[in-house]
Amino acid sequence: MKCVQCMERLSEYLDSELSSVEQQQVETHLEECSDCQNLMNDINALREAVKFNIESIPAPPDLADKILLSIQKEKQKNAKSQWIASVLLIFFISPVFLLFTRVFSSVFYLFYTTGIAFWRSFVTLMTVVSPSIMLSVGILALTGISLGFFAIRKLIHDFEMNGVFQ
Repeated sequence: MKCVQCMERLSEYLDSELSSVEQQQVETHLEECSDCQNLMNDINALREAVKFNIESIPAPPDLADKILLSIQKEKQKNAKSQWIASVLLIFFISPVFLLFTRVFSSVFYLFYTTGIAFWRSFVTLMTVVSPSIMLSVGILALTGISLGFFAIRKLIHDFEMNGVFQ
């Protein structure tokens, strides 16, 4: 290892942030190079002086309040940013929904008109046909619906067994 490489890694070495291989390389170089050893001693002395001076300065009495106020302001700023992002997202996504609105309203209208047609047909049959025939038609309708439900269920089960949905 050259002196330049050692000097670049000296701070990391002192903080024990190097891998074991890099740490061993720096230690080997420090044993061989008195200039780098002197630099390391100077850095250690500077660290100790800074640490001593920092510890001797008392913290301001309102430091905790200032920190909490700063955190609160940051939270408000983030909340405002999230609100603005939500509004912008809605603003830019709404045209996509407007494209589909006609399709969705058409499908809803189709279901609505179909339901009304069936209801009117049912009411008409109730007034025209005898109750026994209506009961027979109702039973046939329930039977048909049940058979359709079981047929769809069987198809889905067969697809799952064949690995279509896997």
